[in-house]
Amino acid sequence: MARFLVTIFITYTLATAMFGQGEPSTEANLTEVQKLIVASRPLFQAKKYDEALATLKKALELQPDNHGVLAMMGSIYLVQEKLDLASEQFAKAIALSPNDEQYNFFKATVDKYRGAREEGLVAVRKVIELSPSNADAYYLLGELLGIGGGNLGERIEAFRKAVGLKPELLPEFKYVAMRLESIAKDKKAAEEVYRIAMEVDPKKMEGRFDLGRMLVEQGRLAEAREIWTGRTSDEDKTFPNFIDVLKRAENLAVAKQAYEKNPNDVEVILQLGLATMDGDHWVVNGRQEKAIILFKKALEIKPNFTKAQHAICKAFVQIADTFKSKNKELDEELAKLRTMDAKLADDIVEYRKSYSGGLKMVGPPPPAKKP
Repeated sequence: MARFLVTIFITYTLATAMFGQGEPSTEANLTEVQKLIVASRPLFQAKKYDEALATLKKALELQPDNHGVLAMMGSIYLVQEKLDLASEQFAKAIALSPNDEQYNFFKATVDKYRGAREEGLVAVRKVIELSPSNADAYYLLGELLGIGGGNLGERIEAFRKAVGLKPELLPEFKYVAMRLESIAKDKKAAEEVYRIAMEVDPKKMEGRFDLGRMLVEQGRLAEAREIWTGRTSDEDKTFPNFIDVLKRAENLAVAKQAYEKNPNDVEVILQLGLATMDGDHWVVNGRQEKAIILFKKALEIKPNFTKAQHAICKAFVQIADTFKSKNKELDEELAKLRTMDAKLADDIVEYRKSYSGGLKMVGPPPPAKKP
């Protein structure tokens, strides 16, 4: 939970604790309770959480039915990531003030982080009962329904309701999925969220191309192609565009299949090498070195295979743009090409002048592994 959100809630509960309670036993007690509550605020802001809690506990001893104090304590426990204690304090506050929307929302949020699905559902459904147009509550409902899996239809409906009430929530699905994919490394969960985002989006585009990229990485090219075919727009703000990534992967897959059937066909070997080498010019990942191994294999079978020698030179131009030490090998390969076809050699000279991969490194590239 973002600390700034808890800070906002602390402000809310501070006011509630001071002015929204029943009558205290004496006027002196009320004054002392108020002083203690006010004193806890700067302690919280200074991250002196234990001191703030101790101060609030004193206030609670003087006024045990102060649900605002209980909720403030829950908020501090939340910041400390003591989720069970936080949930307990919010539950006590709700028992004293069951129709407080904020108490129920924070209780449901804490329970989501605890994985306490059923408790959280009770609280968030209370929020929706109290405020049927609360988009954040519907979004939280969808998250809670997802704990433990299942309930996909109900989750989608909750998320669709949330987005209908608050369209700016839609991109959040994509960010959640991206975090699951790149940080948590949970591809299965990321895929589910991407697909929910697509289903909830009236245009069916949110997260579509991101899901497609992930499917390509997993080698699920037929499914990735379906993702592209089902689009309602070609707009893709990422680079390289998903369709380019997909086409490269499909071309490589086709080339590999042809190679498996005809491993000694020089044209097939050449096409596999070219498909292997295809990629973004700024990405240094050893693909050119892998391709060179294939081009040289074609030359071993057919020594005068000019197209393979041309491809070797092109690969070395790309490598030498980053690893300057490879220029010597490039010159040697270019000299070989010139003896085979002067016009193609001139083509490489021009390509060498114009090519720029962007990334520059000092020293030799890592050794290539056979494709």
